[in-house]
Amino acid sequence: MIDRLSLRFRVFLFFAFLVCVEIAAVAAPLIGVYYYGDDINRLIQFGAGAIFVMSLCVMWAWVMFDENMVRPIERIARDARAAAFGKASTVRTDSARYLGLLAPAARDVVGALTEARAETDEAVRHAVAEAARRRRQLETILRDLDQGMLICTLDHKILLYNRKAIEILHVTGEIGLGRSLFTLVTAQPFRHALDRLTNRFKDGRHRSHPDGLGALVVCATADGGRTLQGRVSLMLDEGETAPAGYVVSFEDVTTELAELVKRDRMLRHAAEAMRRPITNLRAAVEMLADPTMDAESRQAFEAVLAKESTALAAALDRFDRERRDVSAQAWPMSDMFSNTVWTAVIRRRTGPQNFTAEIVGQPVWVHCDSVTVVELLDVLMNKIAGHAPTRTFSLTATPKNGKTYLDMSWPGPIVPMTVLESWLHEPLDPSVGGVTGREVLERHETDFWCEADGEGRARLRLPLSGPRQAHRGRAPVIDARPEFYDFDLLGRIDPERIDDTPLRNLDYVVFDTETTGLEPSKGDRMISLAGVRIVNGRVLRGEVFATHINPRMRIPPASTRIHKITDAMVTDAPHIEEVLPRFRAFAADSVLIAHNAAFDMRFLTLQQEACKVRFDNPVLDTVLLAAHLDGQADSLTLDTLADRFAIEIPPEDRHTALGDSLATAELFLRLVDMLEVAGVRTLREAVAASTTAGAIRRKQAAY
Repeated sequence: MIDRLSLRFRVFLFFAFLVCVEIAAVAAPLIGVYYYGDDINRLIQFGAGAIFVMSLCVMWAWVMFDENMVRPIERIARDARAAAFGKASTVRTDSARYLGLLAPAARDVVGALTEARAETDEAVRHAVAEAARRRRQLETILRDLDQGMLICTLDHKILLYNRKAIEILHVTGEIGLGRSLFTLVTAQPFRHALDRLTNRFKDGRHRSHPDGLGALVVCATADGGRTLQGRVSLMLDEGETAPAGYVVSFEDVTTELAELVKRDRMLRHAAEAMRRPITNLRAAVEMLADPTMDAESRQAFEAVLAKESTALAAALDRFDRERRDVSAQAWPMSDMFSNTVWTAVIRRRTGPQNFTAEIVGQPVWVHCDSVTVVELLDVLMNKIAGHAPTRTFSLTATPKNGKTYLDMSWPGPIVPMTVLESWLHEPLDPSVGGVTGREVLERHETDFWCEADGEGRARLRLPLSGPRQAHRGRAPVIDARPEFYDFDLLGRIDPERIDDTPLRNLDYVVFDTETTGLEPSKGDRMISLAGVRIVNGRVLRGEVFATHINPRMRIPPASTRIHKITDAMVTDAPHIEEVLPRFRAFAADSVLIAHNAAFDMRFLTLQQEACKVRFDNPVLDTVLLAAHLDGQADSLTLDTLADRFAIEIPPEDRHTALGDSLATAELFLRLVDMLEVAGVRTLREAVAASTTAGAIRRKQAAY
């Protein structure tokens, strides 16, 4: 019946009851004194009793208020916040029956919010339907491409990759959104291509250039095991006023190039082997001066031999030229400015010599494979600087008779051809396939020589093909530019200090472990390790790390009952010495997150020395962050928080490292919204907020 009364009247009755109790407590001593006289001892006894009764009344009032008002209000506030920032749709009102209309009002507000959210979601669903259809079309195209496809920022962070890229690069854990391209492939060919394209854009030559903002590129995988060939295309911002990123399409040409080099060397060796007998044949003809042979026969014989040897030599020369043509055509070459080549050589500067180089004269066009030519010229410049010795070089280019002569001159003596030949047979940088300088020259159907360049100077002269295109006039400019991408990462600027980075702009790896027990300091070990990446506020379910680990010990049955991992399941699993370095590479440049992170981090750090790795990543704990937001009174287990924020954990995934990692990742994203409202926006502030949960941290210290 009391539930029918208004909240204000119930509060009035409650305090009226307290007043009645206090009046009774005060009146009781007075009545006692009236009946028993004014004995001071009795007055003290009655007064103490009154004080005791009033104290009990106040304590009872506090308990009733805490149990029936304060705690229900806190629960309603937590549920309302979870509904506002998560996907929860209900408010627990079972303990709020004395709060009058507050509980139904909170339930109605959350219900209205849920309905409004559903209506908004439906409107957004219709609004993005066309965009989703186009995205699926793009994903289908990317998935079915025979070439690998990457889109990167100007600081070489990956924005997009397709399945073929994973297959070609032969990686699964290292490639990922926001990661550096140069953890996968050698950097120099891409830096060189981007320098060319940037200069082409700044000069406005991309509008008339036949390749536009694209360039061929040949590179190797980071481990040097594969050779890739593809194309780099510069992307511009929306106003087309500055580069914004670049697209890379590539394919694996390791086998093709290996066969090509093998065939090339085989043919060259065959040519060299045939040249010697021909030379001997011609020498024999000259020596056929037998005195016993009559003059007419000798003359006829010598004529036949001379004719055949000359024809054979001509055929051999023709065969050699064709061999070089076939070899040269198989390599990517393009027209470019000589200054672009020289600038790349100056920037390359791989050797230890201290010298300067100056580009002299006007730039001219040259047709070549710029990557290997730059590598060759860089090696020669460093070799000459140490051999001459010299500290200055002049770099020029001169067109003549369809050729472009690249001249490198210096004050000092001529380098003998025997010395130059010895340098040519040394392999160049592995990033260009490990070819030799001689093979680069043969690829370009040319050779170089060293000669005097005035008094006291020498120069190395390298003739290359002139441009294949006329490079005159302007091609029609196409104004319309189709949109193929829309990535938030493209405009993200990473601050200098990670501590001051907004939480939404950080990259995370959320991880979890399954173990043989709960005491890592007493010998318990990991038997499963998993992680998932969060980039730009999205859980990347396609970029996960998950593996079982052989602990080299039996798994206690009590632990198996929780995580369902048996000894048989880890018998053939890798050991921790193999797993931990791989996980360290997966988590590179990321903030680590775990639920009760002190426990999981303890297992990692105890194995650091044995595995020769170090986890110096910043670490956040979803337990401590949730405690900062909601206090430590209620349960902060993953199950409780997942239920509060409407995060579904399939039963088969609970207590698996990957399943718990995914649930923790979703929980963290919900907490980020609430942390921002609470004034916690950066990593530094999140770490500081975590320190407020003192009781939990003291408990975690036991690990």
